[in-house]
Amino acid sequence: MPPKAADGVVRPAKRFCRTDHPGATRHPSSARRGIFFSNIALILLLFFACSRPHEQTTIQMAVGGQTQFIYLPLTLASQLGYFKDEGLTVNISDLRGGSEALAAMMGGSVDMVTGFYEHTIRARAQGKRLVMVELFDRYPGLVLMVGSRHLNEIHKIKDLVGKPVAVTAAGSSTDQLVKYLLRKDELDPQSIPVVTAGTTTMLAALEQDQVWAGVIVDPLATKFEHDGIAKPLYDTRTEKGTLDIFGGPWPAGGFYTTEDFIRQHPRTVQSLVNAGLRALQYIKTHSPEEIAAAMPPSFWAGDRNQYVSSLRANIGLYSSDGVMPEDGAANVFKTLSLVDQGITEGKVNLKETYDNSFVQ
Repeated sequence: MPPKAADGVVRPAKRFCRTDHPGATRHPSSARRGIFFSNIALILLLFFACSRPHEQTTIQMAVGGQTQFIYLPLTLASQLGYFKDEGLTVNISDLRGGSEALAAMMGGSVDMVTGFYEHTIRARAQGKRLVMVELFDRYPGLVLMVGSRHLNEIHKIKDLVGKPVAVTAAGSSTDQLVKYLLRKDELDPQSIPVVTAGTTTMLAALEQDQVWAGVIVDPLATKFEHDGIAKPLYDTRTEKGTLDIFGGPWPAGGFYTTEDFIRQHPRTVQSLVNAGLRALQYIKTHSPEEIAAAMPPSFWAGDRNQYVSSLRANIGLYSSDGVMPEDGAANVFKTLSLVDQGITEGKVNLKETYDNSFVQ
């Protein structure tokens, strides 16, 4: 119990804080210095936080034909939650062809594209600075198929001169394949009239004889062949077929974006690439049945077994590490320059069209 004072009143014992303790010395200037340095630290923290690039957590992504095997890693990363694991929300816009996906990005409606590497080279020749940051496909997987009604008439590309051929979109990689094959045989690249037919309308175009041939990608190419709708004339679904047609490696699909986006959002790009690498690793370590099960059922086109069989035949298409090979980039440039005289070494520095630092 507290002691009584002389007047008999009980008062609480006096509590001493550190500065109130008998013999303690107050230092007002020390307190002010503490506040001053605390404020300086806070200002520096805010300065460095504001000076860092603002990182996006939502990415608008365009792709030209999402159901195609060449772009499977994009959907797989989304389905398996790899983007979410990286703190990203990726909104995918599925367009008719690669040229439309590119146009969407250049128009500012999307941030990145899942598309063919060749677009970064052609864009550079036009003064647009695009960069591929991760490679999915070791070869393009494109197939020029002839409709069953014309198999006896068409044996080489020259036989298609003047005949309508379907491509996914004008200026797309499917369109460029037709022009390259013509130029390679010293024919006019414009001598075959191309008709736009997306992956959903290609079947009707061939069945109704609106076109004589079409450039198609698996799983649709396998289905067309299996159903007797069309047969391959030129096939880049294998390494051998790619070498026969392009004379060397021809890396194709992957993630690309603008130099500005990479500079402004490097960690966002890294996070996206991390998810893509996990998808590539999943492909290498799981069976075609497991991969198919992870995809949306609508991608199976009503026949899961055929989808699995086609996927099994295409597994070698995928890169294991996402790295763009230097010789592959050089060969893509060589084939493009054969068709487009505007693509020259003076206009395009290949080392600026891809960046392997995000995958290494």
